[in-house]
Amino acid sequence: MTAPRPRALAAFLLAVVATQAAYQLGRALLHPKQGLDLAPPYVAARMLLEGDRRFYDDAALGAAGARISLHGPAGPGDPVLNFIYPPWVPVAYLPVALLPWGAARVAWFLLSAAAVALGIRLTAEAIARDAEEARVFGAGLLVAASFFFPLYYGLMTGQLNAFLFLAAAASLKALVRGRSLAAGLLLAPAALAKPFLAFPALAFAFRRDGRALAALAAGGAALAGLGALAGGPGAWGRWGAQVSLHNALTAFEPRNHSLAAAALALFVPGPASASLVPAPALAEPFALALGVAASALTLAALLPRGLAGPDATLGYGATLVLALLVTPKSWEHYGLFLLPGFLAAFASLARRGEAARPLPLALLGVSFAVWAFALGPREEYAALSRGALALFLPLKAWASLLLLALLASAARRRL
Repeated sequence: MTAPRPRALAAFLLAVVATQAAYQLGRALLHPKQGLDLAPPYVAARMLLEGDRRFYDDAALGAAGARISLHGPAGPGDPVLNFIYPPWVPVAYLPVALLPWGAARVAWFLLSAAAVALGIRLTAEAIARDAEEARVFGAGLLVAASFFFPLYYGLMTGQLNAFLFLAAAASLKALVRGRSLAAGLLLAPAALAKPFLAFPALAFAFRRDGRALAALAAGGAALAGLGALAGGPGAWGRWGAQVSLHNALTAFEPRNHSLAAAALALFVPGPASASLVPAPALAEPFALALGVAASALTLAALLPRGLAGPDATLGYGATLVLALLVTPKSWEHYGLFLLPGFLAAFASLARRGEAARPLPLALLGVSFAVWAFALGPREEYAALSRGALALFLPLKAWASLLLLALLASAARRRL
């Protein structure tokens, strides 16, 4: 039998990837709930333009949204979701708030897709050891991302994730290249938009990079001041109250893949789960034990201070995985921030000229496949919501722990 020509095979695979990406992008853009999470900051920015600073007054935000015919997930009459971003964020949304909603939604979607593509390129350049490897890793990660459900889920909802991912990727590349001030400054808007994205500061700290930490603090202080100006007196306190309420957990919620959610799925019966063992008292200690284990794995990835250049991305990627595990509500679309960890682990395990590691690579593939393909439709959560099957409800949390273990193992191996 004659083997297929490499170009023919490449053309076939390229067509598969392109079709998948086009379909998923189109599906995300045309989804009935497209822009669901874009609406609150869009309305908050329009309120700021009108001199109204009541971003954290849910009734005022809902009324402002209704005036421009925006509504929440339940349809007309349902107020837009509450605004939970820090008070400086409406300023960042001002350019898009100047557009009518229909145009703003499409513009945000296209800009977000471009930001993800650029973030993938910067991630590959940070992890690669030379230009050729950067091209291969960039193309490979772009192909992998084409099948990565959390990416499309975030684009569908109109999340801010794409731009925060770009900031984190740019910070990672700057850190690898020895540009400490840039690394800290670039991470600041991500950390001051979603606090769990401050976790890469652990990588700065364990590298004893005072300049990066100082730049992160300076950038954070500037944004904190901007938030005080935009939101008015007490804005940060109101945000703190809002985000604390938002992160309150009493039962497992589909698409929340944190360690706390995993513990609730296993031990606390709720609307989405019958629980594996109905023992609510076990939920908190179990979540704490998992958190300690995840922290130990992250330390194992960070402690080899001799890991410099591209190898330092193992520790940086581990901090992002830890962030998603320990934040109380780690929504599905946060999975985008796992991509640097996936590529860093793959690069360490699969480079030419190094000992083959088939089992760790297979486990890495399992972790990625769970995040990319498992638990897409809500019906899949419903199918797992009874009895012993509840063990699989937090499947993506288990996949994150597996990725973290692989990053820790790869970092220790690089010593």
